[in-house]
Amino acid sequence: MPSTRNREASASSASSVRWGLSLVVLTAVISGVSTFVNLYAVAGTNSAAFVTVRNSVVAVVLLPIAAVAAFGAARQPLSRTDWLGLAAIGVLGGGIPFLLFFYGLEIATAAGAGITASFLYRTLFLMAAVLGIVVLKERFRMRVALAAALLLGGNLLLLSFTTPIWANGDAYVFAATVLWACEYTLSKRFLRRLPSSTVALGRMGFGAVFLLGYLAATTPFGAVGALTLGQWVWVAVSGALLAAFVTTWYAGLQRVDLSVATAVLVLGFPITWLLTVVVTGASFTLAEVVGAAAIALGAAIVIDGASLRAPWRRTRPAT
Repeated sequence: MPSTRNREASASSASSVRWGLSLVVLTAVISGVSTFVNLYAVAGTNSAAFVTVRNSVVAVVLLPIAAVAAFGAARQPLSRTDWLGLAAIGVLGGGIPFLLFFYGLEIATAAGAGITASFLYRTLFLMAAVLGIVVLKERFRMRVALAAALLLGGNLLLLSFTTPIWANGDAYVFAATVLWACEYTLSKRFLRRLPSSTVALGRMGFGAVFLLGYLAATTPFGAVGALTLGQWVWVAVSGALLAAFVTTWYAGLQRVDLSVATAVLVLGFPITWLLTVVVTGASFTLAEVVGAAAIALGAAIVIDGASLRAPWRRTRPAT
């Protein structure tokens, strides 16, 4: 009987990991589309006003989702530590980095270095992998190291060397990426005991409060009223993508290691590149095709690695 219960528990764990990886892959697709959309959405707007309005709308959308998820659940009320953790997640993940990222993306895109900005964001997996091992005590896996080499090499090949490699805005994007890596690490810790919908709402809710305070202190709220109808449409589209991103991302991150989840998230970069080629008709090189293939292979190594095979091996009957 104990052996049967162990196999059932292992099977349940394997199923949870598979579901988590599926959610993270979906998040990567959403991220790739979102990055492409945001290149256009933020153009011509006050980036602080745009981000504040969009993130506030997302926080409102997530509120009923979190309420429904918590309905009927036998959970203890949030402790003071939980509230402080969610507030930190909000400021580090839903507040400061959004201001930095969109401001930097706006400057970099105007200078023709938007692809470089996207590449810098995709290096998040390297930072998160280190933080996962050092802070969260995740096990180092050679397959993840191999995948990381393919992911990084693929990202480099996808860079367009016919446009500026570095622009002033790229530094802001890099700073935002560092903050998001730290926030994901903190979120992973709290996801061990809190529902993913609560963490997602904490990120966007406390982040929106911070952004509203920043906007009130630095920018006249008339900047919000100055948004045109077309820009409000972009707010709605970008907001829907962000709501989908945080919902799937934290649900997936709860079930898989941080290093694995962020490595899979890199799949968003070739998706952004492919959309750019298809929609704008931009030319592409063989190196870029190889780069996209390398990223896909790296993600496949992560997905079909020990995080799936080890739990499956434990479910097989002894011979």
